[in-house]
Amino acid sequence: MVIITDTLVAIGLATISLGTIQEANGVQERTFWLRNDGTEAVALVQGYTSCGCTTIQFTKDEPVAVGDSTCVVLRFNPQGKGGEFEETGTIVYGPNRKRINLSMVGTCITSEETLMKQFPIRISDNIRLSANRFDLGIMHVGESKERGVVILHCDEGNRQERIPVTFTVDTNTTKGLQHISYPIKTIVQGKEQTLTITLDVLIK
Repeated sequence: MVIITDTLVAIGLATISLGTIQEANGVQERTFWLRNDGTEAVALVQGYTSCGCTTIQFTKDEPVAVGDSTCVVLRFNPQGKGGEFEETGTIVYGPNRKRINLSMVGTCITSEETLMKQFPIRISDNIRLSANRFDLGIMHVGESKERGVVILHCDEGNRQERIPVTFTVDTNTTKGLQHISYPIKTIVQGKEQTLTITLDVLIK
């Protein structure tokens, strides 16, 4: 497949699927080739990426003759990543600063070490939390704030479940610094289970 972008074309795929990768396997690197199908030489003048986890390498400001090709290398570091990803590198070329996008897509399986950092609160062998305490700061009567706690279900392939946490100050709420127990519900091995987190709030 050839992707046409005025003068430069990507030979092969402009988007490469990495499939399912493991975070523990480290940096993923792929090479893309661009061919000059125009009528005069053209140079690559700039390159940038969609995320700091991805770098782009190419030969800058060196003219690519008509019919010749040049390579662009994308490197994706999956450290701290998890789930589906699409990382894009953009090449800017020629005096009119035209652009061509090159991408790597796939799914990253998070390492055990990263999961333990992301979900430091152990409830049981099967359940971990991203946090079990939230600081809501200063609140007044009638005010609401929302936070989110993420539950890691270790026995379900490390499935992540986000539970919204909403707290509203009403006229019956005691003023001053409060440490409020807040129940959240989830399903563990087919049974409903209630977990408790703490909301720290100063009621004015």
